[in-house]
Amino acid sequence: MRSGELQSQVIFLNGTSSSGKTTLARGIQDVSDVPFVYWGIDTLFDLVPPNWGGGRDGPLSRAGFWYDRTGRAADGHPLLVVRYGEVGLRMLRSACAAAAAFARGGDHLVIDEMLLTPDLLPMWLTALAGLDVRLVAVTCPLHVAEQRELARGNEIGLARGHFHSVHAHGIAYDLTVDTSTGTPTELAEAVLRQTHR
Repeated sequence: MRSGELQSQVIFLNGTSSSGKTTLARGIQDVSDVPFVYWGIDTLFDLVPPNWGGGRDGPLSRAGFWYDRTGRAADGHPLLVVRYGEVGLRMLRSACAAAAAFARGGDHLVIDEMLLTPDLLPMWLTALAGLDVRLVAVTCPLHVAEQRELARGNEIGLARGHFHSVHAHGIAYDLTVDTSTGTPTELAEAVLRQTHR
């Protein structure tokens, strides 16, 4: 890093599906006076060959990524959980390294993540070691996330399926944002104020 340059900042947003992570990440890009490169879990999923992804749900997806629809909440609501196998884990590890490369190259980075299992956060933190990382929990009431699922025409159950487990990693957040409490611009400005130091 050249003299006078600011260290690259990484804002790591983690929350369940439809919690508002992507909208918040895009808001951060829009209101920041420095450029933030965006990396999201869907960035990786868009790169995964369809046979190894959840969309086709074929035998190869058990090695890659697949949708587990077998669970039900206590009240009978369906639960949809994204699972991964050996190939999926390798791709997740590669995604961490690829995203971190932007920050190591000097770019600010906003990561839009839904941690599929708690052990993935230590993997991310290893990839981001030595960088200025701020962990942000992105939340909203479950009924709000499910209303967003319906409005988007998404399959119901993913928000509920990862609602608790996504934050069950045991590592303290620097900040928690409830996306039902403000506009994307207001929330993005608050994140930038509270994560910049």
